[in-house]
Amino acid sequence: MIVTYNRKQLLGEALESALNQEAAPETIFVIDNASTDGTEDYINQRFDFDNQRLHYVRCAQNLGGSAGFATGMRLALQTDCDWVSISDDDALFEPGYFKAMRAGIADHPQQQVFSGSVLLLDGTHDMMHRELITNPATLTVKPVSEATYAQDFMYDIFSFVGVLMSWQVVEDIGLPEQDYFIRFDDFEYAVRALKYGRFMNLSAAKVLHKTTYTRASIAPWKEYYVMRNRIALLLKHRGANRVTRWYCRRFLARKLLAILLFRNRWGQARPLIKAYVTGYRDGWHARLGRQLAFLPS
Repeated sequence: MIVTYNRKQLLGEALESALNQEAAPETIFVIDNASTDGTEDYINQRFDFDNQRLHYVRCAQNLGGSAGFATGMRLALQTDCDWVSISDDDALFEPGYFKAMRAGIADHPQQQVFSGSVLLLDGTHDMMHRELITNPATLTVKPVSEATYAQDFMYDIFSFVGVLMSWQVVEDIGLPEQDYFIRFDDFEYAVRALKYGRFMNLSAAKVLHKTTYTRASIAPWKEYYVMRNRIALLLKHRGANRVTRWYCRRFLARKLLAILLFRNRWGQARPLIKAYVTGYRDGWHARLGRQLAFLPS
């Protein structure tokens, strides 16, 4: 399953990388979040969607990556699949990826969730996709160290880039929180999936992440969902108590302080403050879904 929005050329590369695998997926769903760049025409000209292997699903409107992943998993559960692969449109499967996954399943029959190592274009690991929980009370995390990637390892929180989950897990824990729109839908889903045990990253399975995101780049509308969904997931899984209240206030304070400390945020100070304060309030009151005041321009 691949979720896409307005990145038709990247989607084409992602599909090619999946189809050209030695042990390619039996069925691939492309979930298009109402792209406006001609995605549907582009991929229909480039790929054969008349066969039973490729399925293109266009959503009526863009309800965000979270709804896209929920839609894809819902469709996957209607097939006779045993495993569900989850990825974004800027993730390219390196040769041998699914072969390594099949080997991992055979070698570790009790394991319910696998993933591959996520690489950036310069060959370094994209550290934000495989994380360890350092404080269970606040669900605070840290990235797995670079050195750990030299071998297979266990970890606690995944992103939706190169994850393989058993049908049993998806059926049991349900679909991702589709009302998150973007950000932390994968984190929240990982917290639920932990009931089946920690996740295994296979060093032989690699995904090239052709992302343009950097920590230096910041968009106020996205930061709203970062704030709101981080608070919403913490309250959902840990409840409103002294520790979670302290953490949420600290999270807001750190975001506001960063506006003062980082020069690249000064020009966006007002919209960032609005995004953080509104996101904080909405997270506490579980006001989820797509917010018209916080959409890409």
